Amino acid sequence: MTPTRGRSRSSRSSTLAQILTRVALAAGAAAVASAAYQTLASRRDRQRFMPPGMLVDIGGRRIHLWRDGVGSPAVVVVPALGEPALNWAGLLPKLAAETTTVLFDKAHLGWSDPAWGAGSARRHADDLRRALQQAGISPPYILVGHSAGGYVVRLFCAAQPEQVAGVVLVDASHPEQGRHFPWTRTKMLWRIVKWRLTPLGLRRLANELGWNGAATREVAARRLPPEWSRARMTLDFSDQQRRGELREMLATITINPRQVLRAAPTLGSTPLTVVSSSRTDPDLTDPTAIARRSAFYDIWEPLQKDLVSLSSSARHVVADPAGHHVHRHQPEVVVAEVLAHVRRVRAHA
Repeated sequence: MTPTRGRSRSSRSSTLAQILTRVALAAGAAAVASAAYQTLASRRDRQRFMPPGMLVDIGGRRIHLWRDGVGSPAVVVVPALGEPALNWAGLLPKLAAETTTVLFDKAHLGWSDPAWGAGSARRHADDLRRALQQAGISPPYILVGHSAGGYVVRLFCAAQPEQVAGVVLVDASHPEQGRHFPWTRTKMLWRIVKWRLTPLGLRRLANELGWNGAATREVAARRLPPEWSRARMTLDFSDQQRRGELREMLATITINPRQVLRAAPTLGSTPLTVVSSSRTDPDLTDPTAIARRSAFYDIWEPLQKDLVSLSSSARHVVADPAGHHVHRHQPEVVVAEVLAHVRRVRAHA
């Protein structure tokens, strides 16, 4: 009986080892296939979707600035964490109809080249200053910062206050928000791990074969002009874009709040408009999600009001109804507040 049991255990172990080996081989093959498909598809994407703006050399690497319109002061938009300039394509014609308007692709995002230290708000602010100078886009500027883009705007303004004629913070990040939302750090770290474990090639293939429509739904939620939807989806499948998003997440929960508190604690007398979201997010329909949004807003609203104290010349506008992406839900509110600064500067000039 004993030898039989020993052989049985040995047989089971051998079978388990064979199964694990096959699983490992299958996973390895899938990873190789994903990488190969991703490489080919990325090369195809670069040929199909050229940058809509200009690539400005700032010393060995290029920053993408999407410029339209003429006139002064120039409006310069810094998108949110991990977001390319393309996410503001819907507002560009409305702003450019009145003045020079520039959408900024941060390093590693959109069509901008990657860079060491990408993710740092200070690095982005310096890149923006150099790119505007090299492109011949002269001050004064009306700076618009959405979410974590508000950090970049504040650091730019602190370093070159004489170049900034006005600031619009759109539901902007607050450097103290980590204390009020301690779960944010854990949530972002989990998202980073999840993204790192998701092969982009397989995700891309699943979308193209119609097996997974998540990417299509995400693009639709951004409410872009139809002619830019496909280009935006290709950025979602870009390795460079993914790395840029991950780097910005890490920087946002580590160094960026400290950079802002240390170097840009105030905007002085620079005219400021804080445009914030409302308790009602029109994208939410599930009762549980609506309740969570309301609880979140009880903390978020005082933080937005505190941003108003950054300047001695400030006002607060609540866009209602609007979630965090105010420029999607209430684009006319954002456009009106930005152009109000443009007209104020021109009236004084």
